Amino acid sequence: MHVIALGGCGAMGRATSHELAENSDADLTIADADVESAEELAADLPGDVRVAAVDVTDHEALVDLLADADVVANALPYAFNVDVMEACLEADAHYLDLGGLYHTTQDQLELDEAFDEAGLTAVLGIGASPGLTNVATARSAAHLDRVDEIHIRTGAKGGGEGFAYSAKTILDELTMNPIVWEDGEYRELEPLSGRETYTMPDPVGEVEGFHSIHSELATMPYTFEGVETVDFRVAFSPDLVNICDVLIGLNLTSEEAVEFRGAEFSPREFLDWHLDRQPKPGAVEEWKSFKIDVVGEEDGEHAHYRSSVVVESRLDDWGLKATAVWTGVPMGVAAQVVGAGEALDTGAKPPEELFDPEQFAAELADRGIELTEERVA
Repeated sequence: MHVIALGGCGAMGRATSHELAENSDADLTIADADVESAEELAADLPGDVRVAAVDVTDHEALVDLLADADVVANALPYAFNVDVMEACLEADAHYLDLGGLYHTTQDQLELDEAFDEAGLTAVLGIGASPGLTNVATARSAAHLDRVDEIHIRTGAKGGGEGFAYSAKTILDELTMNPIVWEDGEYRELEPLSGRETYTMPDPVGEVEGFHSIHSELATMPYTFEGVETVDFRVAFSPDLVNICDVLIGLNLTSEEAVEFRGAEFSPREFLDWHLDRQPKPGAVEEWKSFKIDVVGEEDGEHAHYRSSVVVESRLDDWGLKATAVWTGVPMGVAAQVVGAGEALDTGAKPPEELFDPEQFAAELADRGIELTEERVA
């Protein structure tokens, strides 16, 4: 099974590359614009890991590169998702990514029929969230005759300062209008609204979260037919939220173009450019966690299941913080499942439709990621 990891030496893709390189069934190529970093990573990984230069904006060159792949694990920023999917269709390769932040996921779902007709599987969002959240929700929902409510909460402890991954993606999560599903219909809310203090599993503890736009909302209301409520809250570090509050207040996240010294650009374009050039936090101790409550009816009675996970940094062997581990490992696992022909369906679909949740949870447990589940009521 030949897997090409696009962006496989990036902040999240590194964990996917580690996971795939340690699996003897996977023949891995790391494809990245930063060939030097890719070669450095490949030299540290077990096995014969190949490296390829890639420019995802060159469609024909991308198709040529992917033509040799069985599976493409796309760890690039979500803005490239549709372009890579279209290249995979031409190259006859299965596809996975880390999520499309709701709106891009909706665009990707439009390619479901094309992937299905080609006999290919495209997994839309198989990191931690979306990804593990979808699988855990599906496992709890399988107990129920009817799903009424799905509440997803995430939080973290440690991790250092600054932006843990793509600053553009984090700013989008904090500044785009969140989407929730309430009373059987979509509602659009204000950024950073719905602030709520909740307790995550140890050692994360108490955090303050808020509504954030996320890919789970693009699919769960349809996957779990009849569900009345689906919402998602994320808890970033207070310092990061305060920084974004200031940026929003100063209108530096505006998409409206301005003219400055003969050049025209938006404040947000400059901000994305500037933040992308700032050093990323190093590999430090961190714990990432989510908690999912699925409520409905089982055997004619009210039932409430709760899933959770806590993932710690892997500093000694991989040199990666928890953000990378809990995001990149699931995509590596999923790539192996899809490449082995064990996905539940073809087409462009979310994880809750494509993986046996018990099988996936067992694979994760083998890698030290324990998806726990309990019946609360």
